[in-house]
Amino acid sequence: MKKILLTWMALASILYAQIGLGRGLEGIRVPTAKTLGEGYLFMSATYETVSDGRALSMNGYSTPDGTVTLIDKDAPSSGGGISVGFGLSDILEIGLSLPFYYDGEITGTDLDGFGAGDLQAYFKYSYPLELAPVTLAFSGELFVPTGAKDIGFRPRHQWYIHDDKKSYAYSAKKWAMAGSGIVSVTFSDILYWNTFFGFLHLINGENNDLVWGTGIELLPHKTVSGILEISGETGLFEGDFIDALTDHVLRVTPAVKIHLPNMLALTLGLDVGIDFVRDPTLENSVNVRRALGDDSHIQYNIRGTPEFTLLLAATKVIDFSRKDSDNDGVIDREDLCPKTELGAKVNSRGCPVDLDQDGIINIMDLCPETPRGVVVDYSGCPVDTDKDGVPDYLDMCKDTKHGTAVDSTGCMQDTDHDGIDDYHDRCPNSLSSDKVDDDGCPLDDDHDGVLNDLDSCPETPRGYSVDRFGCPLDFDNDGIPNDVDMCPNSPEGELVNEDGCPADYDRDGVPDSRDQCLETPRGFPVDQNGCPTDHDKDGVVDALDKCPNTPAAAPVDSIGCPIDSDGDEVLDYMDKCPGTFPNIIVGKDGCPLKPKNNLNALASKVRFKGNSGELLNSTYTVLNDVIYLMRRFDFVLEIQCSSPAGEEIAEQQAQAIADYIVSKGIRKNRIQAKGFGTKLPQDPKYKHLNTSGVRFLQFDTTPPASETK
Repeated sequence: MKKILLTWMALASILYAQIGLGRGLEGIRVPTAKTLGEGYLFMSATYETVSDGRALSMNGYSTPDGTVTLIDKDAPSSGGGISVGFGLSDILEIGLSLPFYYDGEITGTDLDGFGAGDLQAYFKYSYPLELAPVTLAFSGELFVPTGAKDIGFRPRHQWYIHDDKKSYAYSAKKWAMAGSGIVSVTFSDILYWNTFFGFLHLINGENNDLVWGTGIELLPHKTVSGILEISGETGLFEGDFIDALTDHVLRVTPAVKIHLPNMLALTLGLDVGIDFVRDPTLENSVNVRRALGDDSHIQYNIRGTPEFTLLLAATKVIDFSRKDSDNDGVIDREDLCPKTELGAKVNSRGCPVDLDQDGIINIMDLCPETPRGVVVDYSGCPVDTDKDGVPDYLDMCKDTKHGTAVDSTGCMQDTDHDGIDDYHDRCPNSLSSDKVDDDGCPLDDDHDGVLNDLDSCPETPRGYSVDRFGCPLDFDNDGIPNDVDMCPNSPEGELVNEDGCPADYDRDGVPDSRDQCLETPRGFPVDQNGCPTDHDKDGVVDALDKCPNTPAAAPVDSIGCPIDSDGDEVLDYMDKCPGTFPNIIVGKDGCPLKPKNNLNALASKVRFKGNSGELLNSTYTVLNDVIYLMRRFDFVLEIQCSSPAGEEIAEQQAQAIADYIVSKGIRKNRIQAKGFGTKLPQDPKYKHLNTSGVRFLQFDTTPPASETK
């Protein structure tokens, strides 16, 4: 059986007879392997029309004398049909189908008109597999040449076209037979897959055709389902099989199906021919010799499959079955209770009059599902002698006192095993070893050996040693019971943690009671007071100090190392000229080797006439050096002056220096002039500078400017 199934599945992508549109409960052109079921009548009406905007003939048509007539318009070409099928049994189905066709006006001919096609009769035998959701089927078809022969231009089936012989559009002109195999697979009622193949032969004719198709239906039990199929008709033994496969009928059909009540369905679809994705040329067309009466004919080329064909089908199923699945005398389609137990008495609608067969009819039975053979009372419910809610046939303790809580076996339910049933137990979680009162509550709630009436600590944790008042013992009076105290001899008044040991919040080894720095980071060395150590007294604790031996009072950065503010490679605590400009060569004391680059050296050379605010001529040379530095570097200059003549003269002197510098093009906002009387202010930052006379200070030093300031 497995080999048979694998063989059928391997052929699934290529096969079945195109016997008409809408011929089954599932799909469109691809039938299902399932049969209708015994007594079911299937009816369908279908309609399809070519709507691709092209003429029916690719190159017009020619007569035997060589005359060619072009067809320059899109003539309508449509069709449809009616089908009926009937289920003789659950696995055997028979049916008839009669197609109808219509072709519009074809230039120069009288072939337009409406006519019937060949009558089709079929039978189908199905075989559902027991171990898989797969159904196999075989179908046999007979085609009777009843179709019209005097009208029609576009042949409706591949086997209507006789190679090098006269053909008709609506009929094969000969009897034909087809045998087909079908496979259907169900995927949890979410997806159906139908596929088929068949061989069609014209009796007393040369035509042999392979007819095939495969397709899926998504959500087949929903109101709207989706369908996608591929199908074709391929002439055999006429040359290259691949050319025949693509040049003859080959189409993809997407569609939607609407499922209406009472087993009625509407289907709307679209055939997309292979010429939709390739150029329709004479090389991949089909040649037709259309018979005109007995003697004459015309010859033309058509596309094997029109580019687009619209499809519409309406189907209806009527139930005439007489099956009685449960053998209760009421047929299934009238049986409201189709799964009645064998032998049960039923009413006219197939439902039991006494469902549980306990002698009480359903309309009086308050317990209609009583197990067979159980003794019941007048209401149809199982007898419960002790009224505990458990019927006698399940009750293991039939004499339970009324009002007692019972379990599923009818015996007293005592969850905590203290002798008091759960209904009356106010303390349902007591221990089985507890002594309890009439309400089921322990006489000693915390189980410490001291009864509740004498217990001053009624919530003592289980297992703690207690005194005569029921309170946990605590010899060192630190608030931690002896049973959990890891340091039972703590000094009185000592702060302790949850283990009874001296508390050390920051875990630095110094108890909180004498720790002056309670939040020291973990791992920092501390002194006896619990504070981080700083051996070089530079303000950076040893744990963070990367330069732990910095000289006292030396300025340091955030990691405790001496800083070099002006970047001259002389540390600030040794730098006598801490404001040196960038890229200036300095000596070991941090001062520029060239006095012209040292504002402090230049300031010491500024001279005034007596104790006045008038500059000596020699001073202008010095100030020009200052101006050069201000042009070279971007900084703010603060001029500080002192004079024995007092603050007023000092201010005049500072302003005289500022005015001269401004007169040489330096912006005013870069100069600040200040007078301080007889002495300049003391400042630890400028302790290396003079405290009288003239002093220059610079601020916001930046690299050399690109343009003159």
